[in-house]
Amino acid sequence: MTTSSELALLSAAEISQAVRTGELSPVETTAATIDRIEQRNPTLNAVTYKGYDDARTRARDLESRIVRGEDIGVLAGVPSLMKDLFGFKPGWPATLGGLSALRNTRADTWSTFPARVEAAGSIVVGQTNSPAFGFRGTTDNSTVGPTRNPFCPDRNPGGSSGGSAAAVADGMVSIAGATDGGGSIRIPSAWSGVVGFQPSAGRVPFVTRPNAFGTSCFLYEGPITRSVEDSALAMTALSGFDPRDPLSLDDTVDFMGALTRGVRGKRIGYTPDYGIFPVEAQVRDTVATAVRVFEELGAIVEPVDFEIAVSQQELSDMWSRTTALGVHETLASLAADGTDLRSETPQELPASMMQWVDLVPTLTVDDLIRDQRMRTHVYDRFTDVFATYDYIVAPTLACMPVLNGSDGDTRGPSQINGEAIDPLIGWCMTYFTNFTGNPSASVPAGLSNGLPVGMLVMGRKHDDAGVMAAIAAFEQARPWAHHYSIPGARSL
Repeated sequence: MTTSSELALLSAAEISQAVRTGELSPVETTAATIDRIEQRNPTLNAVTYKGYDDARTRARDLESRIVRGEDIGVLAGVPSLMKDLFGFKPGWPATLGGLSALRNTRADTWSTFPARVEAAGSIVVGQTNSPAFGFRGTTDNSTVGPTRNPFCPDRNPGGSSGGSAAAVADGMVSIAGATDGGGSIRIPSAWSGVVGFQPSAGRVPFVTRPNAFGTSCFLYEGPITRSVEDSALAMTALSGFDPRDPLSLDDTVDFMGALTRGVRGKRIGYTPDYGIFPVEAQVRDTVATAVRVFEELGAIVEPVDFEIAVSQQELSDMWSRTTALGVHETLASLAADGTDLRSETPQELPASMMQWVDLVPTLTVDDLIRDQRMRTHVYDRFTDVFATYDYIVAPTLACMPVLNGSDGDTRGPSQINGEAIDPLIGWCMTYFTNFTGNPSASVPAGLSNGLPVGMLVMGRKHDDAGVMAAIAAFEQARPWAHHYSIPGARSL
């Protein structure tokens, strides 16, 4: 029998290999994972729903299939977690980030992450914490409370997929699902010291109904892992065409083959701030040191000026207006179906979010056109830069992890280096790809005072394999697995 501590040291690739060779069984991996969650989750508040009975049933079924000689998939016997926000598994809760009025709702459809990882042999054991509607870069809500950072439990792990990132960093699972409308795969990966892979728009289908076309920025599903190899394994399972997503890409990417491609001869444009963000010195310094690793690997690294003609405050306001359209639509749909969150549980809808949502009915066509022109300007600037460079590298976030609040409303800083920023999203240097559709990933750049700093690697449109190749080369040159001894040693 594998113990929970032994399993925590294994990657998804190692677990899958051990299950395939018979060294481990799905029943063993599931039991060890459940044991570890029970030991470690109480102090982190990362896992909010425990689907243990379903997981045990699935594990026994997979074991029977293995005995019959069936190939159960690339994630054979690998336990995983899914995010409780726009993530659906039939019979499981769908609270949209801990909303109590939805605690008894049960999904009747599948979202992409649980459907495809289970098709590849994974065992989803539960759901992870998120803020209401994911409308912030931290993980906290008034019902469940904040998730805590495994590297320092007084601090937040980032959001909105903070429960997933914290669980992976803490060794509860090796793979967890995340969604991303402004950086929610990459933000918590940066603060939690893990790998967050955000694919190109359409690479992993994002299926929404009743509005398949959406009203906001590009939305993504993707994996959070501790190693790049596990990220490639997860993306192998997750990517692929689905006609229900109007943006779905109908081609095949060799993510595993990308792991050994390297970056020799590639051109990298490096920016510490995109010319518009205030960035804390310890973040700037850590990433400036990390990016030089690419030069050691044979890439050409040069500073790049984006010449963005609008301020970071204008862009974060535009993100908030655009994202509020989707929240407004969801609230209206829920009300039409008999759950009026505005009247039933208004105290659980953060005022900082509702100020934008309540603005939606007042927006004019000219307002919407103005925002799309601003977004087009950003798109054009990134297109121009990618005409010269294969990759853009930058800090993932402008600041270090913040302390958790006690009111269910933890937010980021309201200023950095004396410059005012939006505490919801203004310190998150991630939302550009939600405007443009480019693939990107956050990887650990290093530690500063014992806390993780993330580095963002962005690729050209649809070059997901290129991003995977770059972060794999970086990990090989600057491995970070030893960092997990810090959460491993934390007090329970």
